[in-house]
Amino acid sequence: MSAHLTAAGTPPDQPATSKTVVVLSESIIPVPHLDHIEAAITIDGLLNETAWRGQPLIEKLRVTEPDTLAQPVHGTEFRMFATEEGVYASFKLEQPPDTIVQRFTRRDEYDVARDNVAFTLDTSGEGRYAYWLNLSLGDVQMDGTIKPERQTNSEWDGAWYGATQLTEHGWSAEFYVPWSQMAMPKVDGVRRIGLYIERQVAYLGERWGWPGLPESQPRFLSAFQVTQFQAVDPRQQWSLFPYASATYDRIDEDMKYRTGMDMFWRPSSNFQLTSTLFPDFGSVETDDVVVNLTADETFFPEKRLFFQEGQDIFNTTPRSEAEFGQQLILVNTRRIGARPKPPELPEGVRLPVREAVRPTDLLGAAKATGQVGQFRYGVMAAFEDNSTFRVDDQVYTQSGRDFTALRLLYEDSKGAAYRGLGLISTMVAHPDGNAMVHGLDFHRLSLNGAWSVEGQLLYSDRDASDKGFGGFVDVDYNSSKGITHTLQLTAFDRYLNINDMGFQLRNDTRDVRYAFEWVTSNLTRVRDLNWGTFVRYAENWDGYRTNIGTGTNIGVTLNNLDFLDMDVSYFPYRFDDRNSFGHGTFLIEKKTNFRLSYETDTARKYSFYGKAALLGEDLGGHTMEWVAGLTWRPADNATLGLKIGHLKRRGWLLYQEAQNFTTFNASQWRPELSFDFFPSARQQFSLVFQWVGIRALEDRFYTLNEGTTELLEVTKPPGASDDFSISQLNFQVRYRWQIAPLSDLFVVYTKSDSERTGLRAFDDLFEESWRQPLGDQLVVKLRYRFGS
Repeated sequence: MSAHLTAAGTPPDQPATSKTVVVLSESIIPVPHLDHIEAAITIDGLLNETAWRGQPLIEKLRVTEPDTLAQPVHGTEFRMFATEEGVYASFKLEQPPDTIVQRFTRRDEYDVARDNVAFTLDTSGEGRYAYWLNLSLGDVQMDGTIKPERQTNSEWDGAWYGATQLTEHGWSAEFYVPWSQMAMPKVDGVRRIGLYIERQVAYLGERWGWPGLPESQPRFLSAFQVTQFQAVDPRQQWSLFPYASATYDRIDEDMKYRTGMDMFWRPSSNFQLTSTLFPDFGSVETDDVVVNLTADETFFPEKRLFFQEGQDIFNTTPRSEAEFGQQLILVNTRRIGARPKPPELPEGVRLPVREAVRPTDLLGAAKATGQVGQFRYGVMAAFEDNSTFRVDDQVYTQSGRDFTALRLLYEDSKGAAYRGLGLISTMVAHPDGNAMVHGLDFHRLSLNGAWSVEGQLLYSDRDASDKGFGGFVDVDYNSSKGITHTLQLTAFDRYLNINDMGFQLRNDTRDVRYAFEWVTSNLTRVRDLNWGTFVRYAENWDGYRTNIGTGTNIGVTLNNLDFLDMDVSYFPYRFDDRNSFGHGTFLIEKKTNFRLSYETDTARKYSFYGKAALLGEDLGGHTMEWVAGLTWRPADNATLGLKIGHLKRRGWLLYQEAQNFTTFNASQWRPELSFDFFPSARQQFSLVFQWVGIRALEDRFYTLNEGTTELLEVTKPPGASDDFSISQLNFQVRYRWQIAPLSDLFVVYTKSDSERTGLRAFDDLFEESWRQPLGDQLVVKLRYRFGS
């Protein structure tokens, strides 16, 4: 069965021009259905089974990056058929062998330039949610979910199978995805599923897709090709994931053994239950080293598989997945099992640093997600164990917290490409006090995709006393191809606080931000150009202007696939009401920031990165920054990365105590080393080293008198020097063997340190962190999947 799809108005043998709009016919592509046993497919990438013979389902891809929509220079044949147990897909890919780029990486490392193919299934059939599955040459898997219209998330890890093979004229790929791995509404008889396929060709720096949906046009998920499947009725599935781990703490000279189990049950296509007992989230993944001396918290992404699974239903708006700026998350699962509240200690007794940074053990957690008609829902609960602290041979106990999240989302497409209305509630219970948050979120995408409206109303209640309110609205308007206008409106009162379970940078704000973005391709001197600008104004509820500024950014992909990025921003006088840590609001100087970076084509054996920046400080000083990096790939299965950064700060303003502030002249070094070696696609040996060292010398001294907003320069108050040094270290060596899908053996050694001391030389700082770290442990963990 074949469906040869081409650009509207373009003969099949003619390339589409940059002005061609690729649209689909109103026809629905039927997908063949075969008996699972008779299909007899072995997932090895060879495509030599009888079931793969015949006409391709789709072969007319279009170039979507750059967004020319031209016909690709190499052929692609995509085939798909279904059985009662799952869906099979294959790619036959033409390409000169000497141009093929193969790179081995860990799963879901999608920012690496290499040859890969992917397909996405909108199993909702109505543009509500979808699953994408990607295979790179060498059998490296990537996968995730999509929500309207391009909210892509890589946290979902499904138990699916894939393999690739080099061929005489290019390469090939083969997929098998059990129906039970994907949520879908209950449907009797024929089922409609949206389909999108994509191919990345690294040596050209291009992406090809069908339908032709480049990022310069607004619609994506709602514009997938509609396909028709017969007899899709997933069988009940269950899985058990028992684990056993051993952790040796070299500092305490202590060995700890743990066992536990994760459970997965999907009785139907529209309901899934997962739970975990005595989980061990051990040190198999590490966070990047970050030095943050401001009042704003640093967000760290979730890396624990149990909490990643099915998490997208709790991500209520695009701000839940924003990487910076307006980020707001109501269910930040990193709060669960994080550092416990410190216990009440006698006067004069301090908690040792090692005791303060220990995470909390979990007793268990459970999560249920599903769909009933046009409603999707999610329920999650987690329970922490009590924590014990040893201080001066005394043991103190702190009760654990209980976390609960409830989510309900109504979705349809009447009169729009997508619209939705959702409710979410979270509660954190602890003997010292409870915290509740409620949210109402709304979503609408116009039928032509030009207008998108996302927003949320919020209410928080901590200990039945501090009740807070707030809300925001984000509006995107795509006025023409490649041009997007964004307006973001935010209002949070001074009591709104979602941080017991969520993540919120600040409250007490009224914020307006407008941004303009223009993306264009197929230029003469450069390949792609992305230009954007923004204007922002914010004030707190006392009327102080806390944020005002404007800036512009230009990103250029050159014809040789090198990338140049530059941004300039200007911020007039404004007030800081955060970094006095509750001791007042003070005026800060106007500043101008400039950044320039250059990166060579990452598909090459060697790639280089360089960055230079000149940044303003709060009281008129400046910071100079430079970064240099090299990536070397001596073989397809080995990558070595080196990077070093240096900051020279003049006039770095930091709060000290009471009403006192100090500016510092500081120097910071940040070396990084990474090495990855893959004996096979399922085995990985990696080494990561990150260190940040800071030496700060006191310069000038200021005080903020009560009732004023001006920092007054004063002579140094009596007392010790304010000079300080900081050392933060992260070193990890890890071996991972993927025995089977979602079944792994880990052997991980981790050393980490975070210390602020008096003034030290850089070599002394590093030597002390290496010899006397806060964490030094070896973990061996085996997790294996049993199930249907």
